[in-house]
Amino acid sequence: MTVNDKGTEVIEQLLDRLSRISEQVTKASEQQARQFDERMKELLDRTEKATERLIESIDKEVRAQVATLRREVDQLDKRVAAARKKTTARRASARKAVAKKAPAKKAPAKKAPARKAAAKKAPAKKAPARKTAAKKAPARKTAAKKAPARRR
Repeated sequence: MTVNDKGTEVIEQLLDRLSRISEQVTKASEQQARQFDERMKELLDRTEKATERLIESIDKEVRAQVATLRREVDQLDKRVAAARKKTTARRASARKAVAKKAPAKKAPAKKAPARKAAAKKAPAKKAPARKTAAKKAPARKTAAKKAPARRR
């Protein structure tokens, strides 16, 4: 064996080793990439499920609040309708009362000519005009005098 043969053999062994190590590194990196992909998919699935649960929860709460608002609006509508009925009933009864009282008022109106004759009697005397007291002129304000400053 010559030195060249031994050198070539060592180089071939090194290349063989490098090739095996390269394959192992490649397999390990592929395995890590697959694991990474699986973990990302799991994380995305969990996130998606959590988002769906949150949306369902929000939807349920909004529906409950809308239902509550509808009930409250219905109750208010009923109260307004009842109040309207009461006011229209009161107005109707007031109109009936006014209608019943109106003919009674018309009867005394027929007696009005008799009153006119009584009104034509002697005119009433006017009270004599009162004299008003003369107004006094307002008092003038004088400037306040300052006391001299004390010396110590």
